[in-house]
Amino acid sequence: MWEMILAGRYMMIPIILASMVGMAVLIERIYVLRQRSIIVPEIAEAVMTLSASQDLSVAYAICERRPGPFATLVKSGLDHANNDWTIIRDVLEETGRQEATRLTRRLGVLETVAAVTPLLGLLGTVLGMIRVFATISAAGLGNPETLSSGISEAMVTTAAGLIIGIPALVAYNWLNGRADRIIFDLEYYSSKVLDTLRRRQIETLAAGNMNTETTAGR
Repeated sequence: MWEMILAGRYMMIPIILASMVGMAVLIERIYVLRQRSIIVPEIAEAVMTLSASQDLSVAYAICERRPGPFATLVKSGLDHANNDWTIIRDVLEETGRQEATRLTRRLGVLETVAAVTPLLGLLGTVLGMIRVFATISAAGLGNPETLSSGISEAMVTTAAGLIIGIPALVAYNWLNGRADRIIFDLEYYSSKVLDTLRRRQIETLAAGNMNTETTAGR
């Protein structure tokens, strides 16, 4: 392996650096995008039973105990429970956008690694072939060792770029799909919070009107 890296010469340096960056992002995003650590079952249950509870503080307390993107989203809706439902909707949408951005950040770095490393390998190929033709121009075909060194440099960098680029692309698509699924779940529960708070407002308004009519009838 070390001999192959040396054969690739200086173009192996950016390729190796890109692989290290890609690996760091991959490990960090795998840790962050753990679905059960984000879509906390306890908070999900609180959201689903929100309509049956008269006290919103219980759900809020659960969110306080389990901080994270999900808790932040739910709390943003509960914080504005007494506002008009359009304000609640706008707050939930804005909070959702912010949390979605946090979930997908650094994935662009992994995508860049997937795109750049094969190009770096191709550049190494071109430089290696230039070296080969320069050697042929200067010394003819009488130095097979120098020719093989240039060809080896060209092939090694191409292989290294593809070996890193292909898994990086697969990892990017996999993590991006995982982030999309989590964001979809957040949107689902966000709509549940909005529907529940809107229904509570309608019921409160209807009860108020009924009390007013009863008082007026007396």
